[in-house]
Amino acid sequence: MFSLFTVFDGKPDHPMSDVKEARKLLAGLPKLDTFKALDEITAWLISLKDASGFHLEVRLEIIMLLDETGQPLHAELLKLYLSAPHLQDFQGMHQWQKMHGFMRAVIEAYAVCVKEFQLIEKKPRYLKDDMPVLCVRLLRAATEQIKLELMRYVEIESSAWEQLFSTYNFAESSQISDKMVYAYPKQIVHTNPQRELLRALILYTSSPDTLAPDQIEISYRITAHLVSFFEYHTEPSQDCVHYIDLARPGAPVKIDNSLEITSSMRFFGAVKAVPKLKDLIEQNERNLIPPEQRVNHEFTPAGKLTVLKHLKNYWRKIQPHRDLQRLSLNTAMEVVHSFRTINKLVASIDLKLVLNLSDKVASTMNQQAKVNLASTDNIKYTTETWTATDVSASGVGGLIPKAAGGWVKIGALCGFKSTNSPLWRVGMIRRLHTDASDTVHVGIDIYAKKPMSVWLRALGLDNEKASNWESGSGAFKYNYLPVILLPDAYNSYMNATMLLESGSFNPNINCEMMMGEKSRNIKLIRLLEEGEDFEHVSFQWLSPND
Repeated sequence: MFSLFTVFDGKPDHPMSDVKEARKLLAGLPKLDTFKALDEITAWLISLKDASGFHLEVRLEIIMLLDETGQPLHAELLKLYLSAPHLQDFQGMHQWQKMHGFMRAVIEAYAVCVKEFQLIEKKPRYLKDDMPVLCVRLLRAATEQIKLELMRYVEIESSAWEQLFSTYNFAESSQISDKMVYAYPKQIVHTNPQRELLRALILYTSSPDTLAPDQIEISYRITAHLVSFFEYHTEPSQDCVHYIDLARPGAPVKIDNSLEITSSMRFFGAVKAVPKLKDLIEQNERNLIPPEQRVNHEFTPAGKLTVLKHLKNYWRKIQPHRDLQRLSLNTAMEVVHSFRTINKLVASIDLKLVLNLSDKVASTMNQQAKVNLASTDNIKYTTETWTATDVSASGVGGLIPKAAGGWVKIGALCGFKSTNSPLWRVGMIRRLHTDASDTVHVGIDIYAKKPMSVWLRALGLDNEKASNWESGSGAFKYNYLPVILLPDAYNSYMNATMLLESGSFNPNINCEMMMGEKSRNIKLIRLLEEGEDFEHVSFQWLSPND
């Protein structure tokens, strides 16, 4: 308990009256309960910022210690959250609230220190030396808050922008915005306040509402890796696409010709980092890791490749824009998810009838893909009913009921159809937004309006023929892959792409697309993007002599 007797020994009326006492209390944190430990640190930060009687250097030293102790706990919770970040999941929301509360407490505690420093008339040198690290940590915590809110697809709190801008204003006015420091002990990468600001701004302008939470996290790491290539100027520049106004805190805005420039505006862009992204894309295309070699839910090169390509599109000078021609709707639609379920429901060819497959081959194919070749009449699956609110040539917008969508995340594959139609379309969850009433708005990109479930029979690498794979018994050892064939926007198969189950793609593999008399050989070419349980792949039709 707080004691009045601390007044007489010159100590603040707070259990953490100095760093020594703070270390004793932190030593008693629960070792095996991350939730409770981070909760206690958050409570200490809140109490410390409001406590009176502290000299600034003591308050700051204890806050820094609390921050450093909480960071590994925050990272552990973030890892748990990213392993299953579904919007309608109670456990995920609980984890998110703990992380978000900790970051807000860090921000508010450091902000008190900045205000106290500004009130000191004769500022000691040792406190001046602490200010660049304080600013970097405060800016990083504000960026972390923004990142967490992006991961829940909610509006960014105005306080986050206000703290980001006020801290950077302080850094600029104190002439420390370019002062290179280490943010935390044992970190090996230098940073400065300007780079921390740019990480937040570039992340926000990279269309994170079209990325899954784990993809937002890897985008944040990539911005840190390439932040030295970002542009930041006090005047417009040809490589700066967006601007902020330090006198008016808020989200970055795209520059247009009608902009009236003021002295408080700052202009920034990531155009010069695009060549570096291209290099990283090439490296990852050469080093796709097979699924059996992935360890501990490692963020795969294939998954990283999807993010790198996304960032390349949004860091360019000319950025993608959405199709604005949308027709309003208010109709029910049935929705299913997962590659295997959708593969069973879309139109397919009865291969047992068309190809007269032996029972042994049919059994092998069923075993490899867990799909019943003979019929889809007895398929067991569960649909959810959502409300379609708008439609365009390439997408559908809708609302997800609160009791549904526990599986929903950016990058999830879904099948959908109107309730009175037998035909399933295939799409991917591309956008999510949670409004003030906790209603989840969803945007689905349509992959194909007339998809078809077909089979691939893997033949060999490049020009290697199936005959080279013949076993000693005279039988061929084929691999059978179920795929969803996606015709283009004109329902043509000449420029079609396909969906495979995750881990199936192998570049330059020759396959036979099994379609009866229309069967043809193809070569798998490129991984276009990776979703939660599927790979979107381009392929090339081969001539009969190939």
